Amino acid sequence: LSEAYRSRSRRRFARLSGPAAAVVTIGSILLATALSGTFDWWTSALSDLGTVGATAWLFNGGLVLGCLAGLPYGWALWSAAADGLGGIRASAYVLTLLSMAGVGLFPAGKALHFPFAISFFLFGAFTLVVDGVARFRLQTGKLSLLAGVASPAVWPLWLRWLAPDGGIAVPEFVGAVLFALWITGLSPERP
Repeated sequence: LSEAYRSRSRRRFARLSGPAAAVVTIGSILLATALSGTFDWWTSALSDLGTVGATAWLFNGGLVLGCLAGLPYGWALWSAAADGLGGIRASAYVLTLLSMAGVGLFPAGKALHFPFAISFFLFGAFTLVVDGVARFRLQTGKLSLLAGVASPAVWPLWLRWLAPDGGIAVPEFVGAVLFALWITGLSPERP
């Protein structure tokens, strides 16, 4: 096989790894919520799924597997970066995935859980905002910026007005879904 063909194959694999990771991660979260006898969207946190019972391996394992599956996508973003913002976008994406794996490796109740969880949501939103600024002239850039702003904005809306005494699963899931939607539909390296 020619070197050009191998290079194209590696790039194609890397570009598909991001959407595959998004499907694995969101799928494992949804499956864990369906299998849990105690999870409630209004009163729970997503991380509750990773602490007990049969859902713990599914939730935590899905986060770690999603990270491992999606890391090649970081290379695709990095190698396609046209400027400094593109490099920041790729780095923020990788930090988001590593934070997600940290949530799975350190389930709720462990000392490192909260720093990894907050890092996932902050780096995820930052990735989308940087991408939006870098590609603002494009419709996908504007939508990325909007998603990056909406991801953290849903938290005060949920906690202050919609469910002040409730759990945080809904804003957590919104942030995860917006990040997954960016990978699959808005990112400059989407397949």
